[in-house]
Amino acid sequence: MIRPATRDDVPAIARVQVASWHGVYQGLIPDEVIDGITVERRIAQWTAFFQRADDDEALIVADHEGSVVGLASLGVSRDDDFDGARVGEVRAIYVDPDHWGHGHGRELMVGVEDWLRRHDFAEAMLWVLEANRRARHFYDAAGWAVDGASKIEDIFGAGVPEVRYRVHLNIDNAV
Repeated sequence: MIRPATRDDVPAIARVQVASWHGVYQGLIPDEVIDGITVERRIAQWTAFFQRADDDEALIVADHEGSVVGLASLGVSRDDDFDGARVGEVRAIYVDPDHWGHGHGRELMVGVEDWLRRHDFAEAMLWVLEANRRARHFYDAAGWAVDGASKIEDIFGAGVPEVRYRVHLNIDNAV
């Protein structure tokens, strides 16, 4: 089940994000960067999110039998090359590695796209590590496509190549 996150979910969200980072990014970013991603740091990040979030931001979770097993953070695109168009951004999407392959990621993407449509975004984008083949296959399968933009992202001091994916959302089919 996909639902809006609550403040009570913060410890579980932090745990899922850290587990996912360890499962996904080994070998893609330096180990010392991954080791620096702690539950305590993520709790601080997500607590701050709830203190500042506005109507153009959301945090949703995949809830499996009462436990948070995935999360997605989204809002208005922070990129400045869309010529004033209202473009949504998937800022983070993670599923606990123990729950990979059970459909929670697909459910989260449906939830993300539904939220974006309901908030009048006709298009959405996200950034992904260029070398993250697992995630890129997932986005390709979900109908997203590389749009040609790339950058070197500073992830806690490590420069990592990223590519941008985009999708056009049919807002006429909003839930």
